[in-house]
Amino acid sequence: MTLATALERQTGRLPAELTSFVGRKAELREIPRLLAEHRLVTLTGPGGVGKTRLAVRAAAELRGSFAEGVFFVALSGLTEPTLLPQAVCDALGVGERTGDAVDRLADHLADRRLLLVLDTCEHLVDECAMLTEALLRTAPGLRVLATTRQILDIMGEYIFMVAPLDRPGNSLDGPDALDCDSVRLFAERAAATVQGWTLDDGDRAAVVRLCDRLDGIPLAIELAAVQLRAFSPDQVLGRLGTHMFRARGRRAGLGRHQTLHAAVDWSHELCSDEERRLWARLSVFAGDFDLEGVEHVCADGPDGAEPAPERIVEVLTGLLEKSIVHRADRGDRVRYRMLDTLREYGAERLAAAGEQDRVRRRCFEWYARRLRRARLELNTSAQVQWLEWFGLERANICGVLGHILATAEPHAIRDVMAALGRLWALQGVMGEARYWMDRLLAARDTTAPGWAGFLSIAALTMTLQDDIGTAGGLLERAVLQARADDDRNTLVEAIAGQGIAALFAGDHDLALERLGTAAELYRDTDYDDVVPMLVEVFRGLAHMFENRLGPAAEHAGLAARVAAERGELWVRSYGMLVGGIALWLAGDLDAALARLRAALRTKRDLDDELGITLGLEAIAGCLCSGGEHARAARLLGTSDRMREFTQTAWFGPQHAALRDNHIALAKQALGDERYEAAFAEGARLPSAYAVEDALDETPSPGPRADGPAAAAAAPAHRARTAGRRAGGRRALQPRHRRTADDRQTHRRLARRAHPRQARPHLPRADRRLDHRARRLRPSGTPGQCRSPSSCRRSKMIWSTGDTRSRSR
Repeated sequence: MTLATALERQTGRLPAELTSFVGRKAELREIPRLLAEHRLVTLTGPGGVGKTRLAVRAAAELRGSFAEGVFFVALSGLTEPTLLPQAVCDALGVGERTGDAVDRLADHLADRRLLLVLDTCEHLVDECAMLTEALLRTAPGLRVLATTRQILDIMGEYIFMVAPLDRPGNSLDGPDALDCDSVRLFAERAAATVQGWTLDDGDRAAVVRLCDRLDGIPLAIELAAVQLRAFSPDQVLGRLGTHMFRARGRRAGLGRHQTLHAAVDWSHELCSDEERRLWARLSVFAGDFDLEGVEHVCADGPDGAEPAPERIVEVLTGLLEKSIVHRADRGDRVRYRMLDTLREYGAERLAAAGEQDRVRRRCFEWYARRLRRARLELNTSAQVQWLEWFGLERANICGVLGHILATAEPHAIRDVMAALGRLWALQGVMGEARYWMDRLLAARDTTAPGWAGFLSIAALTMTLQDDIGTAGGLLERAVLQARADDDRNTLVEAIAGQGIAALFAGDHDLALERLGTAAELYRDTDYDDVVPMLVEVFRGLAHMFENRLGPAAEHAGLAARVAAERGELWVRSYGMLVGGIALWLAGDLDAALARLRAALRTKRDLDDELGITLGLEAIAGCLCSGGEHARAARLLGTSDRMREFTQTAWFGPQHAALRDNHIALAKQALGDERYEAAFAEGARLPSAYAVEDALDETPSPGPRADGPAAAAAAPAHRARTAGRRAGGRRALQPRHRRTADDRQTHRRLARRAHPRQARPHLPRADRRLDHRARRLRPSGTPGQCRSPSSCRRSKMIWSTGDTRSRSR
């Protein structure tokens, strides 16, 4: 017998720990409590997440609680299901006697109090379920701790999801990044692998990004650490993907853990053919996804291959039960996702099956239909719902866009980019918008008929980044093309774009002339779009910068009123912002603050980064005029950081001069040193805290300045904010919310499934959820990963192609 085989078959005693145990403090507190209340606790999660290691450590800490001890049964090497009862007998020391092994086990355990750890049950899930249920019925003192990628689904089972280790998200430079468990694990394993290696400033950014990209999966992190024998952390980071799948670990490792690919292969072999196909097709979603998207993108395989639409629900449920897919709800939206390592594995399988291009086209077509509808409704009360949808699907859209940009039909890609340009503008993230606009301009011939609308929205993106020269050239082409196409609607956009560009260039007369022409044309058309609604906002700004405050307020008020009549919020809040600034410059501070704060609240609800930036700046000016100079300086520090993130320019030289004026007043009142200190404090302040301060809301408790204190307070603040956005209702704790959502979702899934499949599916799902509901506790789910920053806040999302959605 080889050493590897011996390791696979080791049973009875708990395996010795050969390396340090990192993290999992919450789980190690929770598992003993759960075993005191529930006779079967199942640790489930994807391969490599650390279920076995956690079970071994928890069992070791529980030795003193069981009179007859703790016994460990390693099942990964057991390939014959009928030998399962005998394997448990061997672990418990039940002697060879005649008779059935199950009966011998029942007799042996009848009056004993012990803990039985069943490790790696997924390939024998039915046999493990039947045996466990039989033993629990006959042995009242027995407790079972099982590890499996697929739950046993028997009466009394408590399902404990083992999450990946905490990961740093986008906090590459903060001290909390080095304290998170995934980075600590990498540093400890790397130091043990390479003599003298320590995590220093030179490697920190690469290691932090590496641990984040590996999803905090312990096996993947340990395999990456072993690669430091031959590569630097930067090189390991560059080899992520299929190279990391094939990277070998230590020779003594179990076979299924020798490479990450082998670990995932183990899960793949447990899946049915339908589940494997769906796993591969789901890899086209770069972030989390919903059932509707799966049904439209992943069903109807070539030549009638499954999964067919009526089977999607059943097959997706199978992947959920095997921990390939897991829940990733956003608020009250039921959503799903795969860990990046599993998604990349699926992408390999999709390419090998020759389906990659076809499924990507289906994905693009699905989002193209949704985006066309979104564009039509962005100037209505449906705007909020579409912005929420875009926030959920943005990573998926960008992920497929990169693959289809150069090959999609011209009319389709034009429609998609026109809609996306508006959505990016509404969310105030011009850096991402500019990246994709430039890519399309480089990849396609935009001189043909029909491209004027795209040229106009691309030029607006460039104008907001103060690239007036490039924007002007595109707008000239757009005007000529729109006239040649006899497209009056697009002509309105192009001429309005020329007026906005003139405003940014400081030519207010030209700006007013062009914007006035656009307004007249707009009135003479039946065009119904959100972009032309901005004309009155920019006319108000042009008048304001010429110190004509009456006309400025009039035009801004007109924009706000027209938008309010339609139920639209984005243009309305901009009209309120410009109107509020006009009131401030006119000396009516109280009215100005009321107007500006109302606008900022709307911008916060819309998650409009640029709008929030402008609102903070304007309120800072009012506070400065009212003598609150330090508070104003803090808000300016936050707004400057946010402007850098959104990659937008000032609205022309007069806008910058206006800001410089109240900076000078604040410096005069505070002195340079105090001003710089307050400004720096604001630059470190989480933007949500700054918005609370600007709105004069009760600030969140705790430190409001910088570093670890601010970072530590941020999750609590996000929870409070989420509760406020939900209408002030007390937020459900994670496990309560998940159970309620699961019940609703499974019932909906069952209704949408084929009737013959719905009947058995619903009772099984509801039974499992009923058990979970009965064991709810007020606390949240232990071991849940700290929520990283969302992909919306990552400047790297569009430059690296890493379009994962990080909002948790």
